[in-house]
Amino acid sequence: MNHPPENDWSIPQRQSSLGLVIIVYKAGITILKAIWPIVLVALFRQKKGNFDTIELLLIIIPLLILIKSVLDFYYYKFYITGNDLVIKKGFISKKTITLPINRIQAVHIDRSVLHQLLNVASLKVDTAGSEKTEATIEAISVPKAESLKSFLLDSLPDQIAGEVVRAPGETVVMKLSPADVVKLGISANHIQTFFIVIAFGISMLQNLEEIFGNKLTNFVNESSSTIIYSVRAFLLIAIAGLLVSVVVSIFRIVLLYFDFKLYKTAQGFKLKTGLLHSRQNVVPFSKIQFISWSANLFRRSIGLYNLEFHQAGGDIVSRKQKVKIPLTNKLYIDGIIAHYHPDFRDFADSVHHINSIYPFRRMLLPGIPVAIFFTLTGYFWLHWYSIIFLLFLPYFFLSGLWFQKNFRLFISVDAMQLLSGVWGREIKIVKWRKIQIVDLRQSIYQRSAGLATIKLITAAGSITVPYISLSLAETIRNYALYKVESSNEPWM
Repeated sequence: MNHPPENDWSIPQRQSSLGLVIIVYKAGITILKAIWPIVLVALFRQKKGNFDTIELLLIIIPLLILIKSVLDFYYYKFYITGNDLVIKKGFISKKTITLPINRIQAVHIDRSVLHQLLNVASLKVDTAGSEKTEATIEAISVPKAESLKSFLLDSLPDQIAGEVVRAPGETVVMKLSPADVVKLGISANHIQTFFIVIAFGISMLQNLEEIFGNKLTNFVNESSSTIIYSVRAFLLIAIAGLLVSVVVSIFRIVLLYFDFKLYKTAQGFKLKTGLLHSRQNVVPFSKIQFISWSANLFRRSIGLYNLEFHQAGGDIVSRKQKVKIPLTNKLYIDGIIAHYHPDFRDFADSVHHINSIYPFRRMLLPGIPVAIFFTLTGYFWLHWYSIIFLLFLPYFFLSGLWFQKNFRLFISVDAMQLLSGVWGREIKIVKWRKIQIVDLRQSIYQRSAGLATIKLITAAGSITVPYISLSLAETIRNYALYKVESSNEPWM
């Protein structure tokens, strides 16, 4: 295998000297997180002498963090020996990480604003054996990052998850305009962000309480006692919190999806996105086990969907490199799905529904236990008003009824497609040859009614079809196993 002499990976190499700027910057962030409580104490305390312990800590802690970061930078080396990527780091506590190249699942190149200003890149390597990034080379020149990336790609032609494929042969499948990004931000989950903002505020309040003790608590109590019964003040606080949540959501979406582009290459789908933090990775065709796309009620009304590639590797891979594609036009789905299953629009050799008993079973289990539990528990605080929790019964019934009405199972020769949802919609499509395990289950009631629930398990997760006839479940199981055993195509 040929590569330039300056990129002879068998020779131990350090990171780019410009990377020291990034290391110092990250050390500064760590210092701020470590000393901000001490800074607050120093600002509001009554000073008794010329020099005390607080001031000493403000000098020693940043100095130790900075020295350790710089030493770690200079003692960080990486090289390739045989079929292993070796990383050595640490000054006081030395550590050697050995990654077998044939176990590498993903190689990512990330470039934050600072990386772009310094013309360097961060290269991250993942394997299937851990939920976290196995190794990070924080700052190397962009050409060297691309060269190392290519070296790993050449060494592993069948394992390029997360690899950035070379430019030739790329075609743009979709891209997001600034208007699309704003649209995504407006339709984001603001309620979730609202609770994150509230949790952050509570966490900050607890930290301040630890520093200032009862003084802060008394001040908050005295200030809040005058407004706690004011509905207007409560509403103003709630509205302000929601507005902050909306701004935070939109800002987060803009940072994440700015200049988003999805390319199709010979090996897979290449993703490029990010404003302050440029991110690139690829979803190889061979690793896609099944594909799903979904939208809640509001997003459906404005034509927004989230498409997800479910890749081989199960929960570990999905957590490390979960790839979701925001779709601002449903027509994009055709171009994305085409390589996985070209005929998915002409599905329906047969169409199936779940049994009409499903909503009644949902009301029985878990509806009745949940309603009784909350009603009895709530009685101690709400007394007879706790009967409001009995509304869980019609809720479980109606949601189960709506789920049953929306459910469709489409079966064709090569694949299976599932349509489900209550208020929103989710569609999953899986090829039979990607299935690894078929789990057919029956509860006591299902056995007496001739029903079954079937679970199709792939290397990227499972798809469940509930409350179908036992004969249909057995037919699906037998056909799935037949297709798996008779297929000459690899499952990944």
